Amino acid sequence: MEDVSEREFLKILYANPVYHRCLLLLELSRIPKGREALDAIYYVVRDSCVIDVILRKGTFGVKSTRRGNHPFTSQEVASYAGAAVIDGCRLRRGFRPLVDLDDPQVQVVADVCGQFFFLGIELVGERCMHRRGWRVYEHPASLKSTIANALLMLAGFGSGESLWDPMCGGGTIPIEAAHRCMGLPPAYFRKRDFAFLRAGLFSERLWEEVTCGVDAEIRWDANFRIFASDASFRHLEGALRNAENALIKDKILFEVATVSCFSKKDEVDVVVTNPPYGIRMGGPKKARKALEELMQTFLVSSARVLVVIHPFPDMVKEIAQKLGIKLDKEVRSYNGNLEVSLLRFGKGG
Repeated sequence: MEDVSEREFLKILYANPVYHRCLLLLELSRIPKGREALDAIYYVVRDSCVIDVILRKGTFGVKSTRRGNHPFTSQEVASYAGAAVIDGCRLRRGFRPLVDLDDPQVQVVADVCGQFFFLGIELVGERCMHRRGWRVYEHPASLKSTIANALLMLAGFGSGESLWDPMCGGGTIPIEAAHRCMGLPPAYFRKRDFAFLRAGLFSERLWEEVTCGVDAEIRWDANFRIFASDASFRHLEGALRNAENALIKDKILFEVATVSCFSKKDEVDVVVTNPPYGIRMGGPKKARKALEELMQTFLVSSARVLVVIHPFPDMVKEIAQKLGIKLDKEVRSYNGNLEVSLLRFGKGG
């Protein structure tokens, strides 16, 4: 990635729809094998510029994740890194910083992946970017907003097309689609909920200028056709509440209907949905039946593209192949800790 100015960086942070977390990377070091890696981590942190970021009258904490096989735990990494921050501040700046592991002003990130150590400062916070700030109804199998946007990008959805989510649940996909059409930034509802503001890493005045500039380009009067349906009245009512809180309740057409009985399926260009997996809700047989109904309805609809997310892609592709539906693209990802595939289909022939 090429160098960008602070203003450009803050604009990206505010407006990019698929970022989940954002880290200000300060150090990337190769560490030795064995427990001597902990001493190496200590010295990297103590001698790094992270010491200059710690607030004299503020608090700091360290969090760590570890991937790979190591003879130490992530808790030990955090402990060594925390001790290094304290010693570094004492030696170089003449004060002992206050520790707050629950809600620190400066969140230091000390991650280990294989033989590499990553040191940085958390810019977003504990509430990752998929938490937009508009959700008031939580569907039991809700989709992260960041993944919803990845599905929309895979579909090639544009503001001149009509979109339908036939299993909308809490409404994440249609709400994110509407915001994309309007140019409404993902962080619009959580402007003050960023870790970097507490840490004093960037000018609050510059942040306000950036957010106001992006907000001035929102197309509140944008016209688009987005449909959302679900067989459950309770879930659709929750989706309506979410849409109202997201300021687009009147911009989405909601309908209580099964997939095959939706009244507007001959008016849609793109279908994007998160079907049941048979893990949290229902079971494998119901999940397969839902996929079969979805794909059969796609064939008789006016839609040119179908995009789904699923942890069992082989089953999805098998059903599609039997119906003559063509797989255009498959992207592997994660929905939380669950490995999933994002699949784009088109009509054969």
